[in-house]
Amino acid sequence: MNLTNRQQPIYVFQVTLEISLIWTTLGSLLLIIAAAGASWYYASIHGETLIFNVESSEGGVWRGIIPFIFLFGITFGTIIVHEFVHGIAFAVFGGSPRYGLKFKYLLPLAYATSPGNFFRRNNFLVIGLAPLVVIDILCLLLLAIFPQAPWLIWVIAINTGGAIGDIWMAVQLLRCPQSIRVEDREEGMAIYAPLHVTRRELPFGRTDKSRPRSVATSLLNLTLMALCLLLISTFLLIPLLKILAVPSFIIGNNYFWILRWENTAAGFNLGFNWISILVMVLSLVFIGFLVKFLQGRIQ
Repeated sequence: MNLTNRQQPIYVFQVTLEISLIWTTLGSLLLIIAAAGASWYYASIHGETLIFNVESSEGGVWRGIIPFIFLFGITFGTIIVHEFVHGIAFAVFGGSPRYGLKFKYLLPLAYATSPGNFFRRNNFLVIGLAPLVVIDILCLLLLAIFPQAPWLIWVIAINTGGAIGDIWMAVQLLRCPQSIRVEDREEGMAIYAPLHVTRRELPFGRTDKSRPRSVATSLLNLTLMALCLLLISTFLLIPLLKILAVPSFIIGNNYFWILRWENTAAGFNLGFNWISILVMVLSLVFIGFLVKFLQGRIQ
């Protein structure tokens, strides 16, 4: 490929903590939307409302644990297939895919990558969006044929929510000139371009680490972090509390509470008070700026 003698990437994108928080938050919201849409699709085709339930832990602990083991198994399997489809797409366009699993910012990260291989922009778009399109369409077709397999809705939700990074990169690349080449890296991508393409033509914002972050940026980061932690803790806490048959409780009081768990004969529910959480975030931001101000005065 001819890049008119430019050997170094014009831009290298890497997943930072801030981007990871944004992706986790948006991906969780996309998961919920995808699950709702797939459930509506199932109900429209088969003429029945799909009801998800979890068996009570009465009658033995394993009776309550097995459904969640099955759920985690589907989740892990979906992630593996998602990355495998990425790998197939890499190979189709001449790449040499390799796979891996690691932890990044305390979150598990499965990946398929092809370092050292350069792809045209449009080809890389196909590589990035292939799992989202292929797996979701296949599951929708199977869901229409086999009404006894409603667990495919969870596959669609996990696959769609997990594709948030692929969607984000695709949106950014669509704003780049078609003449660029993309090299996939384990935690991001490198953009190569001919000499006539300037850095200003790329949509990626400039990063100046020497410039202090604004109050709005700091507040946004803290809010996203809190939201991510809540979403992750909700996913983990609900099965744990139900399996252990934990009785209802509240963290706080009736006027200022953070978390409320309800476990009754009618059902169970885990809720968060967003107003209280927002007050806590704002208080932390205020304390942080106050400490920084005092340190500046002392120095």
